[in-house]
Amino acid sequence: MKSVADYNYLIVGGTTKAATTSLFAYLTDHPAICAATYKETRFFLSSDYPLPSKYRYTGDIEAYASLFPNCREKQLRMESTPDYLYCEKARERIAEFLPQAKLVFSLREPISRLISWYRFAKQIGKLPQTLSFDAYVERLFAASEHNAAEEQHLQTLQQGCYTIYLKPYLSRLGTTRIHILFYEELATQPAKVMVNLCDFAGIDAGFYSTYTFKITNRTEKMRNSELHKKYRDFRFRLRQWTHDKPIIHNPLRMIRRTIEPLYLHLNTQPDENILMSEETQHRLVNYYQHDTDALSALIGKPLPWKPPEISN
Repeated sequence: MKSVADYNYLIVGGTTKAATTSLFAYLTDHPAICAATYKETRFFLSSDYPLPSKYRYTGDIEAYASLFPNCREKQLRMESTPDYLYCEKARERIAEFLPQAKLVFSLREPISRLISWYRFAKQIGKLPQTLSFDAYVERLFAASEHNAAEEQHLQTLQQGCYTIYLKPYLSRLGTTRIHILFYEELATQPAKVMVNLCDFAGIDAGFYSTYTFKITNRTEKMRNSELHKKYRDFRFRLRQWTHDKPIIHNPLRMIRRTIEPLYLHLNTQPDENILMSEETQHRLVNYYQHDTDALSALIGKPLPWKPPEISN
């Protein structure tokens, strides 16, 4: 009988707010891939990492198999937990327990990502609706300087310094097991990005030649953020309960795909124009410049992004 370590895996990580949900959906549709029963298993995260999960490694790596209950023998098993990028324990556990796993990390221009995180944190009720982007950035710098960033939405400043986290992964797993892609290219050239990813994963890229790429989990401005928080909590708990019960889980997922667009239509409003002072932009550009240069040197090519323009 095969153990967990005997199978091939593709693990999607990377920075949050970099289209990892869309990427998970694209990969899930590929017939050569068997996806985990829900997107963010968070299995390999350390016990004190500030994200909840039903399944987390507690000493038995074979428990990981329960997340892939319906996979065929030769399918590539795939899951997506963005925060693996930031968790040392996750890196070491993947390296130790999954010797055949390949990892793909999705990255995004750090200031644009920060703006998206600001919108998202307000959407889910983690930040006051009246908090300006400048004030949020000031809060992030203060938390960083005092090592007080315990909650995820307050860790977003340093987490945009990708080289800090990628170097240990490349050193530990090697360059042949890690593929880096960029949100900006996935958004504008999804077919090209997926062909390159398929070549890395060793699966047929022809599947995406006629594929319709749809964006999922887009950050929206909510009319009622408290209602949306309750909706997300309910969806998370329901998914935890049904993920290993395909007779229930699969019909509910189809229902969600039908109903959720209607709900979002009713509970979203036109996005606000995020105002950022010249001082804040210069502060962020200076903060990220060294890591941006280091990342370009690390991957051996220019990065496909530039900082966003100031809106005043």
